Amino acid sequence: MTQEITKELMCIKVREGMEVWVEKEKIENLIAMLINHRTGKFIKVEGELINTVDVVGIFTARTMEEVTRRKNGQWKCRYNKWHNKGEECAHHLMPK
Repeated sequence: MTQEITKELMCIKVREGMEVWVEKEKIENLIAMLINHRTGKFIKVEGELINTVDVVGIFTARTMEEVTRRKNGQWKCRYNKWHNKGEECAHHLMPK
């Protein structure tokens, strides 16, 4: 069996809700540019042209997954477990 290494992806979220997913190591220059420059500039990312003033944020895959789950009505209990809308948490009843 071959073992495949997966690259960590980050999401560039721009106005109007568009998402561009990029490998983390390819996004470091964009992050530095956004931190250091306040004026708009067009950059090419994964073959797409993005105006830096339209970037809402750069988020991890985990953050994007949590946002999607919440939009779909799920919620996370204090035991860090996801539940569907209307479902009650019973994790406090489970043995440790």
